[in-house]
Amino acid sequence: MKYTTYFIKFFYRIRYWLILAPIIVALLVYWQTRHTSHSYSASCSIYTGIITGVNILSESGIVTTAYTQGSMMDNLLNIITADQTLKQVSLRLYARIMVYGDPNKDNTYVNAANYRLLYNHADPIHHLIDKSSENDSINEQRTYENLIAYETNDPSNYVYGIYQWNLPYVNRGALQQIDVKRVGTSDVIEVFYTTDDPGIVYQTLLILIDEFNKQYQDLRFGETKNVIAYFRAELKRIGNELANSEDSLTIYRVDNQVINYEDETKHVAALNRDYELQYWQSLNDYNVSDSIKKELEKRMHLNTEIIQNNNSFIFHNNNISDINEKLAMAKYYSKDVIPQKMIDSLYNELEANKKALSDALQKTGYLKYSKEGISNEGVVDEWLKQVIAYKKAEAELKVLNERKIYMGKKYIHFAPIGSTLTRKERLVDINERRYLAILDALNAALLKEKSIQMNSATLKVMNPPYYPLVASTISKHRLLTIASYFATLFFTIFFFLIIEILDHTLHHVFKAEQLTKSRVIGAFTRLLPLKARRFNQTYNMLSAQTLCNSIITYFKPNQNNIINLISNEPGEGKSFVMAQLVQQFTERGFDVTQLSWQNEYSTAPQAFIQSLKLNELVPLEKSNSKNNVILIEYPSLKNATSTEDILQDVSLNLQIIDSRRTWKNIDQQLFERTREMCNKTPLFIVLNYTKRDTAEEINGLMPPYTFFHKLFYRISQLGLTANDKPLQNV
Repeated sequence: MKYTTYFIKFFYRIRYWLILAPIIVALLVYWQTRHTSHSYSASCSIYTGIITGVNILSESGIVTTAYTQGSMMDNLLNIITADQTLKQVSLRLYARIMVYGDPNKDNTYVNAANYRLLYNHADPIHHLIDKSSENDSINEQRTYENLIAYETNDPSNYVYGIYQWNLPYVNRGALQQIDVKRVGTSDVIEVFYTTDDPGIVYQTLLILIDEFNKQYQDLRFGETKNVIAYFRAELKRIGNELANSEDSLTIYRVDNQVINYEDETKHVAALNRDYELQYWQSLNDYNVSDSIKKELEKRMHLNTEIIQNNNSFIFHNNNISDINEKLAMAKYYSKDVIPQKMIDSLYNELEANKKALSDALQKTGYLKYSKEGISNEGVVDEWLKQVIAYKKAEAELKVLNERKIYMGKKYIHFAPIGSTLTRKERLVDINERRYLAILDALNAALLKEKSIQMNSATLKVMNPPYYPLVASTISKHRLLTIASYFATLFFTIFFFLIIEILDHTLHHVFKAEQLTKSRVIGAFTRLLPLKARRFNQTYNMLSAQTLCNSIITYFKPNQNNIINLISNEPGEGKSFVMAQLVQQFTERGFDVTQLSWQNEYSTAPQAFIQSLKLNELVPLEKSNSKNNVILIEYPSLKNATSTEDILQDVSLNLQIIDSRRTWKNIDQQLFERTREMCNKTPLFIVLNYTKRDTAEEINGLMPPYTFFHKLFYRISQLGLTANDKPLQNV
């Protein structure tokens, strides 16, 4: 409550400053900015599709969170406001202004005055402005390319400074005024721009939208395209390595005639096992037939030589050997070596030669009997049979020996092939797995690229920028005027508030009680404006009445009603306050005795205090009278020190303070020492030389009782809905 009323009165006290200072400053600003150009605004909205749009990645199960979506939207906002984007906008806008601008009249691109300003400033690069084509769009593109080509990272380079210098409309500071924000939590980005040229506003937003889309595409696709290019190059390289390794394996198989190494080696092993068995079987047959043949030859003696030397025997025997050899080859080799028809023919020929050989022996009659006359017919037949068997076994052994040598070469051939094939197949497998891994990565990158393409396709301008025909509702100079008004208002409040906080002057009841930590029970106005001086007596009377009412409550029965008036410094108004109290107590019928050290000219201040005896001030017959009041004015504490007995043996002590002076640290120390010496005797403060509003805090409403005066007093007391009209007696 106290703080509220205090601040209400604080604002009331500085009311004229709050009214006049802002108005004066606002008028000055309005006058100085009256020629300021108008502001034109334009805006556009861009739909991104990041949140509500559908992409391949989301369809494949990859879900974006709210945090990811927020980060993606922040990235878009950073792209559109990035220096790289704004720099490109600056150069393109400058090129467009130089090509389309007209120094004599305004158009939808730039005002004539602004064109002249920019053109005259660009004297070093006039040669870069291309207007050779009838198509201005081509001229704009050529001019832009010339600016890009001319630019170097050199402070002296004019094109480099277009964006860096304070060149209006195209410098960094101007373009950074573009306001870009996300609309709530939606997919929409809103772009807003204001400047004093409607054409430049419109063209800037058009270029910004186009450049934003380019920068977005480059950033989104640039990284992905690089990854795809890398994977494609790696896929090609590893594909070549895979093809080379496969070709090497194929050539090696062809050169070594290997189709299936494992099956072939198993087949070779099986063949070798079979040939081993056949070899030993044939060898056994050979040995048996040879042994039997030799034994029969012993029995035949000279007939054997005769037979073996017989031309017909030799001829048919050789034929039988050749045929057996061929049949053995047909038996132990593939049928593709000797056709079946030939085999059948060989068998027929073999039988024919056997018969021919037998017939030839049969014609040789002298062989039928041995020299002893024993019949040889059975022996010769058996011998011939063994000879044929021997020739057959011999032929088979010859073929099997050749086959054995062939199988040995096969083993020698296949032994190193296995390890080499393993290495080559392993290399092919490694390259194949590398190829498949790169292929998977390439497919993932292509999928991401497609998703980005789908998302990028959703970057759509919902509300394209419009050419502003009407200036903003609040012009720049009006805005500056309003801003200056409120700035001055807040500065004034802040300034006086700081003064109020730091001020150690007790000109308000609240401040006095806060600084002294004591209660204020009286306030007298002394310095009044001319229009209020006619109420001077009334103010003194009201103040004295209020103070007397407060004092009387501290009178005690059977005790002298003594009131001490003290002050820290001389001239604070003790005599004035005592005079007002004497008058008021007298009017109320009290027997007033007043004592002042100033009336004792022969007595020094400290001597006055030392000589003062309170119990001797009142005659004995009046000592117990309730209507007896004693007022004592003491010298200032600066000149004399009070004692405990004169401060305690009284009804109350009044500290008179001039509210106009500074309440110093020494004042607070003296006041606290006085309060300690008073002990339980009340010590209160009476403010002198206060203003009317301060006195009203103690005394209530004071004249003149005008409507506005009463209204403010009611508001200051928070009587917002009060009805202060007195009720009629009923």
